[in-house]
Amino acid sequence: MAQRDAVFPANRHALYEQHGYSAAVRSDDLLFVSGQVGSRADGSPEPDFEAQVRLAFANLEATLAAAGCTLDDVVDVTSFHTDPDKQMGAVMAVKKEKFPQSPLPNWTAIGVNWLAGFDFEIKVTARIPPRPSASVTRRNPPTMWDMASLGYSHISVAEPGRLAFLSGQIATAPNGGAIPEDLAGQSKLATASLAAALVELEATAQDIVMLRVYVVNATTEAFGQALTPLRELFRDAMPSITTIGVQALYRPEIKVEIEMVVRVA
Repeated sequence: MAQRDAVFPANRHALYEQHGYSAAVRSDDLLFVSGQVGSRADGSPEPDFEAQVRLAFANLEATLAAAGCTLDDVVDVTSFHTDPDKQMGAVMAVKKEKFPQSPLPNWTAIGVNWLAGFDFEIKVTARIPPRPSASVTRRNPPTMWDMASLGYSHISVAEPGRLAFLSGQIATAPNGGAIPEDLAGQSKLATASLAAALVELEATAQDIVMLRVYVVNATTEAFGQALTPLRELFRDAMPSITTIGVQALYRPEIKVEIEMVVRVA
């Protein structure tokens, strides 16, 4: 039977008690970490942005350590930013210190308009290493665009157990080229990357466990355009899906980003 246990770091900050949540939850050999922010001990934000990012990473590492993990065990990363254009340089500088070399984690960056008084938040899923054979493998297949040059991986596979976590896919083709200006065109390209990942993993749409679709300035019509190529991809498969409207994504011209988790045989 699966076991679910709450995990808290030593000397935890006050936000967990103030808002009633756990730093992380352990389910068998996976650790699901709540979004970590640059909170000081009393729950208040660190005012300097770079210091806030560093403190968020420190809180993340403390939570991972409480479960017997390190950053090397991280499978999937999502970060949230209140002003991506202005903040990404500082975030990337800290990220390069924390993840200095390959294999690199997969990552999805989301622009938002509210983080409870903070300007940066990072949430991860990690593999708890139960034995030496447990590991995380990273993949950047040539059939997908060159994400490795940006310091990330497209796919992280938790071994053993075999769940593959994909970075958020955007409208970029393997050979580069112009990004379509329209949402429908961007969704088609992003979905093509998801299809390439399924081929790389020797999986099908029936193996998709979860999808998250982020659309900038979303409306019902916009989500309809974003989901049309996805429906063509998974046909009669019925994966769980979450649609989220956001203020911005990785770059100003990007209008849609899609995350995926796949069960691998």
